[in-house]
Amino acid sequence: MQYFGGINKDNSDTSAYTNSKQDFDIKANDSSVEGENKVENIGVAVFKDDKLVGELSAIETTAFLSVRNKVDRFLISIPDPLSENNYLDIYVTPKSSTNIKIDTSSSSPFIKINCEFTAQIYSMTDNSKYLDPNSLNVISDSCNSYLKSILLDYLYKSSKDFKSDINGLGIFATKNFFTNTDFVDYDWEESYKNAFFDVNVETSVKSGMLINET
Repeated sequence: MQYFGGINKDNSDTSAYTNSKQDFDIKANDSSVEGENKVENIGVAVFKDDKLVGELSAIETTAFLSVRNKVDRFLISIPDPLSENNYLDIYVTPKSSTNIKIDTSSSSPFIKINCEFTAQIYSMTDNSKYLDPNSLNVISDSCNSYLKSILLDYLYKSSKDFKSDINGLGIFATKNFFTNTDFVDYDWEESYKNAFFDVNVETSVKSGMLINET
């Protein structure tokens, strides 16, 4: 698997998410992140048996890295539930490691993934509604729904389109088998093509305006 590259790991305040394109549309060499740090991940080339089988967009790369617990923070743009036809840029940080459980009682593994994040509104209109706890709960729900959709779409793409466990989820299935021979007989690579996924996302969103409120 080859990284080529939206996720910015710049610690300075000079980076900005321009959102010139929606998350799903951003591909390699099509960065929406500007800043002094020139090292950015904007996609993943996916290989299987030394053959290129596809490409992940920036947001799919975010999903890939989130499942692997390999991302420190990232920016997403979600529909603003408080303002129709507008979007909110949300700065997301994993709260804990992704929890993965796999049921292999049938030939179609059932993979359950739980993710927890903390988040901060990165851009907003100067409006006190974003300080209201009830409004923040609504935004958190919107963020949960968006991230769940992103993760599910990515996981099914790996299973149905790539037909490859590019996240190495099979390691979590091995505990269901008494011996390595039993696991080999299950034929994880073939079974993964028929996998079903359940994703639960819990995000606690805070208003960026809270920084200025003392």
